[in-house]
Amino acid sequence: MDELTYRSELMSILRQQSAAAIQTLRSFDAVLPERARAVQIMVHPSQDPDGTFTVLIHLDGPELHALNKAIRGCRTLFEVRYVDGRLQPDVPLFDPFSLPFEVNDVIVDTATSWVEELWPAFGGTSRGLPAYVCGEERHGTRGTVQLTP
Repeated sequence: MDELTYRSELMSILRQQSAAAIQTLRSFDAVLPERARAVQIMVHPSQDPDGTFTVLIHLDGPELHALNKAIRGCRTLFEVRYVDGRLQPDVPLFDPFSLPFEVNDVIVDTATSWVEELWPAFGGTSRGLPAYVCGEERHGTRGTVQLTP
């Protein structure tokens, strides 16, 4: 699979999850702790660039552990996992030792674009907190992207 085909297929899979992700954002906003100062949505690709990843909401502010604990039930926007031996959702996988392109960079860039689509549909937090999206361990080619409602 070439990079362009992968980007397109991955975005299609992400968009199929958009309604559920927006509902998660609304649930997150309902329990948003007062001490939170900013929202960071981070794309966490697998350490082995095999095509699996998670998109999580993180909060910034005092007592990070307590802040993120308060949203633990509604911080996952997207997650690739194995359920009963099957990949859910069924994303394309790669041999991490024979990659046709930088898979983790493409995952982060594509998921960042998806979050940029979600955020205006969500409307931003009710408190108007600043929000950003980025990739873990500097994956992706866009750096940290500010989200606007």
